Amino acid sequence: MSQTERPGIKIVVILSDGVRGHLNQSRGVATWIAKLTGAEVLEAEVPALTGAAKARAKNAARRLPGGNRRDAREWLAMADGDAIVRRIGQWFAERNIREGTQEVLLLSAGSTAAPYNLALGYIWRCSCATIMTPSVVGTAPFDFAIVPEHDYPERRPNILVTLGSPNYVMKEDLQKEADKLLAEFPPESDVQWSVLIGGDDANYSVTPQWVKKTVGHIMSIAEQEGVDLYITTSRRTPAAAVKTLKTLASHSSSVRYLLIASEDPFNPIPAMLGFSKEIFVTEDSVNMVSETITGGHKAVLLRVEHKKGLRGLLENATASLVNAGALPPGTLWGVPKFDVVFDHFARHDALIEFRDWIKRRREKTDEEVLQPEEFNEAKRAAQWIVENWQ
Repeated sequence: MSQTERPGIKIVVILSDGVRGHLNQSRGVATWIAKLTGAEVLEAEVPALTGAAKARAKNAARRLPGGNRRDAREWLAMADGDAIVRRIGQWFAERNIREGTQEVLLLSAGSTAAPYNLALGYIWRCSCATIMTPSVVGTAPFDFAIVPEHDYPERRPNILVTLGSPNYVMKEDLQKEADKLLAEFPPESDVQWSVLIGGDDANYSVTPQWVKKTVGHIMSIAEQEGVDLYITTSRRTPAAAVKTLKTLASHSSSVRYLLIASEDPFNPIPAMLGFSKEIFVTEDSVNMVSETITGGHKAVLLRVEHKKGLRGLLENATASLVNAGALPPGTLWGVPKFDVVFDHFARHDALIEFRDWIKRRREKTDEEVLQPEEFNEAKRAAQWIVENWQ
């Protein structure tokens, strides 16, 4: 595409809620838009409301879809948004951006930033894009909505359905990141594996017992085969699991690097994708699975413990009714909903279950693993926005 043919996107403003996974998704899409159009990318963090203020703002946000500029200004004043209005206004003034010129895209991920996105869009009369389905305001008011397939979104012109999550993994940068991390934490073997550990949420649980059984097993295999292990956790990894992991790592001759995300904000995943032959990733994080595959790897999926009780029974009952054709696929929820994503990746040879990975090695069928076909939902989302820009 020549410079004269490029769409008129001059600025992409990322509105962040401070959640690293959400910010990585937004940065991935914004970076590809910048590559395609030459747009400048700016970032602003939305207010972190709590307690009664958060509840009031959430309730009032229900009026934003179908609202007007006055509604937007009133909501922003209530939701502590005056500072972000001034900040963005200053950016636009410095760049001679006028309201309504359709040179600006506001981009956010998740539910917290979505109302700010819509309200600022009303004020500046610019385009708005959301990643994932925001609660309360939904996807309908946005010019562009990038929604994962496992949310079973409606098929509408303003919605792009993705498999997994967009992310900030840029394959051309991985080797540079790898070289930096390996220089600081040098390997002792010719082969490196990485383990990406998530944490607890409504569906999954990472326990000390799971760490001993599964991560301990990987450590044993690595020690037997003379492989170096590089391990990172997430901020959701429970303290008890972290404690067990640290103990195991301190007694393992294979572990070269262990980053505890709750103690260190550095993100080592791009570097790990750059140097690892195998990437093990826990099932609780579709984001990390998507990053692994975007980086050109077949993800080795580590099943963790599932929350038990009535919730699990209802999830499985719903899945059984869907499989029998009694309910539509969109009614899936919890673990079975995310299993649909993993099954799709497996069918495209981009994911293998840990148990099958072990079986393959025992049967000595560890053949050269072909790189999965290109998977880059951030790039695809950016291309969709650029192609549909008015």
